[in-house]
Amino acid sequence: MDMNSPKAIGRDARRQAILDIARDIFMQEGFAAASMSSIAARVGGSKATLYNYFSSKEELFTAMVQDQCDRNHAILFDFDAGDGDFIEALRRLGERFVRLMLSDEILAMHRLVIAEAGRFPELGQTLYEAGPKRGHARLSAFLRDHMHRNGLRADDMDRAAAQLMDLCLTDLYRQRLWNVRGAPTAEEVHANVDEALRTFIAAHSANSAAQTRESLVN
Repeated sequence: MDMNSPKAIGRDARRQAILDIARDIFMQEGFAAASMSSIAARVGGSKATLYNYFSSKEELFTAMVQDQCDRNHAILFDFDAGDGDFIEALRRLGERFVRLMLSDEILAMHRLVIAEAGRFPELGQTLYEAGPKRGHARLSAFLRDHMHRNGLRADDMDRAAAQLMDLCLTDLYRQRLWNVRGAPTAEEVHANVDEALRTFIAAHSANSAAQTRESLVN
């Protein structure tokens, strides 16, 4: 099928509409309670039509998570990180990451997976593979290209990427996830990311890394 044909475009639009409706239903009812019948009814077609796009509820959920993560990554990495100041590029990425992770939509998805992961561990695996694991890999590749030339070192670039993202979220994520507080201000996001970068740079500066390794050995 020609992917640019009206038929293909119509099918893609229909598939996206199903994903958007499924996202709303999964968030409202949870994975276990949501049914293909209720999703089909909301879409406005038969369950048989829905199964033409997705063979099971698990496949639909996986596609929905992948679609959301694709959107997230487009937002996070929508800048030329290779140009300009390395630290400023990390700051922009960090602030986008914090705002995204603390958004109502992403928190709702995380709460859903946490609530259901005990009974359906594959949901957690799906979210991890499409979200954090993929994001860490992209950040790791960026760090690998730029850290050394900026006087920073890391023995394990994948771990360094994960640590940087965790530092950016320090405390704010738990408070938002548990509904302890509302959305942070722009100033709070900036302060969190700025402190994260200071900690990250101090830990991975060439001299600091060498001193740390020496102290651990001795």
